[in-house]
Amino acid sequence: MKKTRDEALNLQEVGDMEARWRGLATQLLELGDDAMDAQLLVAFRAAREEGVVPPDAGFFLVAHILTSMADEAIGDEPRVCRLALELELMEREYGVEQGVWLSGEETPPEDWEALRAAYEAACDEARATFFTAYGEEEMARLYLDDRICFHRRFESGRRFFHGLPMLPEHLH
Repeated sequence: MKKTRDEALNLQEVGDMEARWRGLATQLLELGDDAMDAQLLVAFRAAREEGVVPPDAGFFLVAHILTSMADEAIGDEPRVCRLALELELMEREYGVEQGVWLSGEETPPEDWEALRAAYEAACDEARATFFTAYGEEEMARLYLDDRICFHRRFESGRRFFHGLPMLPEHLH
């Protein structure tokens, strides 16, 4: 069957888009880690907004890079630092070695559990603030208010690229 002019044009457009993405990938390889994260964010947003990948795959790309960037930055957040220090001091006081309570108790003390919950909440809020600072207000809202939806979209998008389900211990 003979190709029509429109089909040839569409093939040309696809080839041009592929060439643009390959060029961008080459440029990314030459960047340092921080610059690469920023450039990846720009590229992933473009892929999401141009519909190059399905919506959840685009969500995954942007959420993945922002979560990685946020996790590097939240250690500088004062509330997270304070709570991390309090946890460390409490663990020394109670006697924790490599995650094992030396007191022989199978369950951690209630005050430690409360402090750990406060620390996790502070980390979550810091991540959401980071998402918002990078213009992803809806992602931040899902992360704080509807974590099940956030993880469903993240996992759906992740599977688009990687296939197998993510292990529960890798979820935030």
